[in-house]
Amino acid sequence: MKKIYVKIDGITCEHCKSKLTKALLKVENVESVSFQGHIAELFYKNKISKKEIEKKVKALDYYTDEKMMSAKRNNIKNNISWMEVAKIGGILILLAFSLNYLFGFNIFNMIPVIDSKTTLAMLFVTGLLTSIHCVSMCGAINLAVSSSKNKNYKKPIFYNLGRLTSYTVLGGMIGLLGSIFKINIYFQSFVIIVASVCMFIMALNMMGVISFTPKIKWPKWMKKIRGKGPFTIGLLNGLMPCGPLQAMQVYALSTGSFFYGAASMFLFCLGTIPLMLFVGILSNFLNQKNRIILNKISTVLILLLSLVMLNRGLLGMGVDLSVPFKPNTDGYLKSEIKENYQEVKFDLSYSGYKDIVIQKDVPVKMIIHADQTSLTGCNNAIKINAFKVEKSLVSGDNVIEFTPNKTGNYTYTCWMGMLKNNILVVDDIKALK
Repeated sequence: MKKIYVKIDGITCEHCKSKLTKALLKVENVESVSFQGHIAELFYKNKISKKEIEKKVKALDYYTDEKMMSAKRNNIKNNISWMEVAKIGGILILLAFSLNYLFGFNIFNMIPVIDSKTTLAMLFVTGLLTSIHCVSMCGAINLAVSSSKNKNYKKPIFYNLGRLTSYTVLGGMIGLLGSIFKINIYFQSFVIIVASVCMFIMALNMMGVISFTPKIKWPKWMKKIRGKGPFTIGLLNGLMPCGPLQAMQVYALSTGSFFYGAASMFLFCLGTIPLMLFVGILSNFLNQKNRIILNKISTVLILLLSLVMLNRGLLGMGVDLSVPFKPNTDGYLKSEIKENYQEVKFDLSYSGYKDIVIQKDVPVKMIIHADQTSLTGCNNAIKINAFKVEKSLVSGDNVIEFTPNKTGNYTYTCWMGMLKNNILVVDDIKALK
């Protein structure tokens, strides 16, 4: 029995491998097919046609050629090399920083304020307005499951149907528990960490570094409508703890009702669907080469997003990975010592707070002035875990009071952990240069 290794571009999930396995078994003389990441291992008798292998793979909207086939495994590399990941990631990070530096455009902070005064109609409008945030956060997953050379519009439709189902059911469950349940920051952070790990595994799976498929048993009624993957991914995607979704979960919790909790999440998700669906369908008009490039970019986006989410979860748990590094305090805002307290003042900006220096054992009055235009659904609440402070911000002057009883560099964040700043506590602020 002979064997040949075939590298295949465009694989995003185990369903892809299942389709390719069935097609490759139809190649003349092939006896069996197995996958190692995104590399197919074909066992065959007598001779085999590389042209026929290439034809079968390309017919399913994946890519390979004779240069990507070899009798030796060492001659074949993974689907996406770590060098490609570094290059794509570097470009994406540079683009994000450039937009923020040049135009103050922070896509991750585009979250409106959602409170108990928000009407159900406004929740749909909120979904429309924040759908660009959904595209940035979930667009990579959307593109990965929606793209098809056959212009298969069912994929993006089933994906968004999965999201809608997940949002609605989740909203109903949270609303039902609203009268007795409060979202604990540590539980919320734990969920974010679990989600980040799952997304990291998903990215490695898409890269071909690992091969992992969770076994999920679906009810019969769900099997009939879930499509062959997109609906499933949509269901799981609806559980991802992104900013707008977390704000909506708090709103659903405040309703104290299964019906209103489900209705609020349904209308919000419905508002996000037009743009998400448009992006998913648009990917079907790309040619094979561009779809593979897009798939690689999507993979790197998911990898980067998983790391960002992991950092958010750790910050919520009070773990700051940057603590071992000595901060540069040149740009820190120093408190002013009064008679029996110290005061530090600053204006709330669209993109966050200020790094500050305060003195140990002296009561602090942190005064944050917020204009209505600078408040967002992200920066409208502050957490200082080290000193057990949680404060919602409103338009006008917001006074936060606490007494620092230990020196060191501490992190304070927005309520979702997306915005982060530092509080440096020193023994004598006058001695600080």
